[in-house]
Amino acid sequence: MILSLAVYTGSAIVMAWLGWHVAHREQRLMAKGGAELPLWSWELLASVLFYVVVSALRWQTSWDYNMYYNYYVAMQSLGSYSRENFEPGFALVTLTMSRAGLHFAFYFAFWALVQIVLIFYAIRHRKVLLPWFALCTFLGPYYIFWMGFVRQCVVEALFVVMVELIVRRKFWWYLLLSLVAISIHKMCVLFIPLYLIPLIPVRNGKRWLPFAVILLCVLLGSFPQWIRWTFDQIGQFAQILGYGHYHRLFASHNLEYAFRFVIGPARLFPLVSCMVMIWYYPSIKRMFADDNCLPALYRFSIVYMGYINLFANTTQYLARPGELMRTCFVIMLCYLLHYLWRERKWIPFAVVAFSNFYYVFYEIAKAARTGGSIYWPELYHTFLL
Repeated sequence: MILSLAVYTGSAIVMAWLGWHVAHREQRLMAKGGAELPLWSWELLASVLFYVVVSALRWQTSWDYNMYYNYYVAMQSLGSYSRENFEPGFALVTLTMSRAGLHFAFYFAFWALVQIVLIFYAIRHRKVLLPWFALCTFLGPYYIFWMGFVRQCVVEALFVVMVELIVRRKFWWYLLLSLVAISIHKMCVLFIPLYLIPLIPVRNGKRWLPFAVILLCVLLGSFPQWIRWTFDQIGQFAQILGYGHYHRLFASHNLEYAFRFVIGPARLFPLVSCMVMIWYYPSIKRMFADDNCLPALYRFSIVYMGYINLFANTTQYLARPGELMRTCFVIMLCYLLHYLWRERKWIPFAVVAFSNFYYVFYEIAKAARTGGSIYWPELYHTFLL
């Protein structure tokens, strides 16, 4: 428990300070007529190195981590790949690194490096968000999820980069990166229709519309029996996404087991943050008037929150397609926190900050109190000890 608290809070503080330092240094330079600081600024390089080292030293934390760890170690000892349905891009990296005899820490370090570099590249022109990103990531649930679902975390980060391509109408580059993402996770075939979401015309100034969408999804998600009929219709599409075995599991005669009613902090607090985000979005847009990616990130955040709540009372497997947009939501939280802090709106800031920074402390305390095993994702373990 002490190690977990030290790692997560320490990482949040270190990376937040580095982000604050580079953002303020850039602002001072630009005030004197200078240019933006590049991605290879020492603060960003230090942040990347710190993130990668912390991620590489994690060990046997959560079921999905152990799955990847076991496949990698088995490949080194047996010389054969024990899972045939991994996507070709992901399989190629795994095979190459395992056959090179690299320690598994380098394997997880590689994927962490890809993830953090993609996110830093996506917000390279918005360095003021870096401190908030560090705090949201390490004190919220996001780092823990990203480090568990290795393939998914990488394509989530890649999608934030691809949002800029949508805004600039670079469809063929977008399609190319979609194919790269599909080679890592088949579910990324959904990136192709997602291209259309920021292009749908919606009249500005209608805050009631996203409020209504979220509340409707919460209402429908509270009575998920309608999914029974849907699953009977999408069998072939589930096969394309690599979810054919889940479709068979969730067939109408089996689906009853998947229904559950879950409502707690992990669901309520992101919902609260989203509602505050919707309310202040017009003001955030005015503050970042020169940021062309902001409206697209906002739309994807609304779709993400609606989708997550639509399937909140079923099973995590159904929520995963929506989680492709999760990093967009995290970036929008950073915009929101920065705006509230700059404008000194202390009450909504306190609500949003608490809603996003409580998670690690709450979950670690739960794990320690209930005697959580080594497989609890909230606990940090390292092979060094």
